[in-house]
Amino acid sequence: MNDKKNIFVIAGESSGDQHAANYIYEHLEMNPDLSFAAFGQAEVKKTPAKLIYDTEKISVIGIVEVISKYKEISNALNLAKGYIKDNKPDLIVLVDYIEFNLKIARYAKQFNIPTLFYIAPQAWAWREKRAQGFMNAINHLAVIFPFEEKFFKKYSNNVSYVGHPLSKRKDLQNNIKDYEDRTIDLGIFPGSRESEIKNNIHTMLDCVQKNKNEIIRIFYANQTSKDLLIKLLPNSYHKYLVSGKDIESISNCKKALCASGTITLELAMLNVPMIIVYKLSYISFLIMKCLVKVKYIGLVNLILGDEMGSLPIINEYIQPSYSDQVDIMVELNKIDTDQVYRNNMTSNYEKLRDKLSTKSIKNIAIIADNLLKPT
Repeated sequence: MNDKKNIFVIAGESSGDQHAANYIYEHLEMNPDLSFAAFGQAEVKKTPAKLIYDTEKISVIGIVEVISKYKEISNALNLAKGYIKDNKPDLIVLVDYIEFNLKIARYAKQFNIPTLFYIAPQAWAWREKRAQGFMNAINHLAVIFPFEEKFFKKYSNNVSYVGHPLSKRKDLQNNIKDYEDRTIDLGIFPGSRESEIKNNIHTMLDCVQKNKNEIIRIFYANQTSKDLLIKLLPNSYHKYLVSGKDIESISNCKKALCASGTITLELAMLNVPMIIVYKLSYISFLIMKCLVKVKYIGLVNLILGDEMGSLPIINEYIQPSYSDQVDIMVELNKIDTDQVYRNNMTSNYEKLRDKLSTKSIKNIAIIADNLLKPT
């Protein structure tokens, strides 16, 4: 008889995939007598977990973009529900990917299967009214920013701050280089999702001054992203493609254009000056504009916003116009030529690193292990 506890993990995004993989390794190290099944991507594939579904197929953002993938997402949701019904896992760990994973959490309640939600939804940014319903649907929430614990504890005490995974990464801590020693003039990070890459890559390249002999690199999140970029870019640009896992190359960037997301925190951890450029489909942008409450979308700006007042730490250009592209070109030049401006940005990064390194009270694996134990 197999007495191993079975944990089902679902991660729907590239960054969530990394966090899910780290969690699996962490929990197995603490408790080797576990088995894992998962929805995930490249990093989860490397773990001992049995991969049931590759979520790169359903990794999208924006209302229109989600609708375009509706059939695939619906099929994936039914597959996950089928696995839960047939296998009755002892615990379900849901990593980010709120709309999909919230449906799974509610479905799991039918079978009295405990759920741990890891990486909080940004209800504090645009869906505060839904926070109570979200907390009612899950057994425990593990958050990665200190201010999130305070926010969600208004709705439930089953919230723990576990620290941000990036603060524990030695490859980021040990790779900060002096600006003058860096060899890549500009790093371009168009995002990890298919819709992000399609919307952002050409806009970002339009912002690069063609008359400068700059060394540029275009970073892809995974093999699927690389294949898409090869299709979208002229052959002459293929030689600039570099893996987003190559921390040495990222740390060698003097400056960066990037989509919003975890990459902004990685760049900040490495002291790389950056500008956020982000483009959605027009309809998705209009809907988001009506719903989002916060002034900025970049995590660096959101985390340090209370300290810095109304000014962003890094500039954001959402749905950039032609005049915005000119402003971006000017700012890229300013990063290179204005040391005071550049140093002011990186000094704020130091404050960010201090916040992210705030000591957590609980470990994500300990929380998960406790949920496995009978009450």
